[in-house]
Amino acid sequence: MIPGSVERRARWVLDTLGARDLGFGDDVPYRADAWERLERGERPEGDDLAEAFWHLARLEERGAARDGHGRFPASASALDPLDPPLERLRARLGLAPPRWGGARFAVALTHDVDRPWRWTPRGIRNAAGRLRAHVLAGAGRDALREARGLAAIPAHRLRGTDPNWRFGRIVDLEARRGARSTFFVLAGHAHREDGFAPEVYDRLRPRLVETLLEADAEVGLHGSYRTAEDAGRLAAEKEALEALAGPVFGHRYHFLRVDPEANLAPLADAGFRYDSTVGFADALGFRAGIAHPFRPWSEELGGPLPLVEIPLALMDTTLAEAQYLGLTAAEAEGPALALLDHAAAQGGGFAVLWHTNRFDPPTAAGWDGLYERTLDAVGERGGVCLSAGELAAEAEAWLADG
Repeated sequence: MIPGSVERRARWVLDTLGARDLGFGDDVPYRADAWERLERGERPEGDDLAEAFWHLARLEERGAARDGHGRFPASASALDPLDPPLERLRARLGLAPPRWGGARFAVALTHDVDRPWRWTPRGIRNAAGRLRAHVLAGAGRDALREARGLAAIPAHRLRGTDPNWRFGRIVDLEARRGARSTFFVLAGHAHREDGFAPEVYDRLRPRLVETLLEADAEVGLHGSYRTAEDAGRLAAEKEALEALAGPVFGHRYHFLRVDPEANLAPLADAGFRYDSTVGFADALGFRAGIAHPFRPWSEELGGPLPLVEIPLALMDTTLAEAQYLGLTAAEAEGPALALLDHAAAQGGGFAVLWHTNRFDPPTAAGWDGLYERTLDAVGERGGVCLSAGELAAEAEAWLADG
């Protein structure tokens, strides 16, 4: 006899994959020893279904090492994030992947608005410091880019513009390709990692939200650094943003500070319908071992949360920053397109994140152009670009079937 707790876990995995007509213990074998190992927190190798639960419920993250921001890194994972095991299981079970938007695969376009204005007093000092460091290091190209940005400050001040205020350009280049996107906006600053000019963000936030809504973009909450361990602060920030934007349904934790076992349930409690934080900061690919949206598991409920998780598979910071892959935009194009090639071959529904400070042509170092080429590559491979909210709505309906 299969224990009820095991039946619920197995059923969650099968339903997530669309195997609602397959019986656990009949069509899919039940191996008691594998589920007993899983109960002890061990990886149940040799049983595809039990191992799929181990990956999807993120059991390997229990008590695991964390980086300086409290994040579980790809370097500590047993996964190959570019070869998601639940997609292999889907294929072995003979199941066709969902076709989001009727397309071969879907990419949710998302942007985190960390610093809407670059040329604050602190921003100018930081840029000058980077310029000196690049000169001393002999990094001529980086020094030239910083110098070009600083030289443009008088013209920006005269026009009342800023290199980071490129929201119209972002929306326009997406609209020309028939796409919408989601902008995750900070609604609070309680830690230095939330930014060095909170008063500037507070002043600009109403104008920012108005600009995005007038452009028909979706606005979501970028839960500030401390919301990852403070559900009360999370709820307060949601309320503050909704006072400007109306109902807010989507969320992403700042710095990707998600612990699937600890801080996804507060998102559902706060009334969010979807999240898109589960991804690795240090690698491309699929942290939960699945390339499609899913409902996260709750051990407390003994079932899935009423929340859709959109996997975050590709982020500009992962590609660009020295502490991660440290690639130039030209070098990053190959890995980015390889991920899309995999999606075209296997299917997928996942998020791409490009921060809004990478769209000023004189200072973007080519990352704005790479973003445009990535959008074009999605269409060329039979995919569709849409907002995170649009993908989440389709996923809600698909996951509710049966």
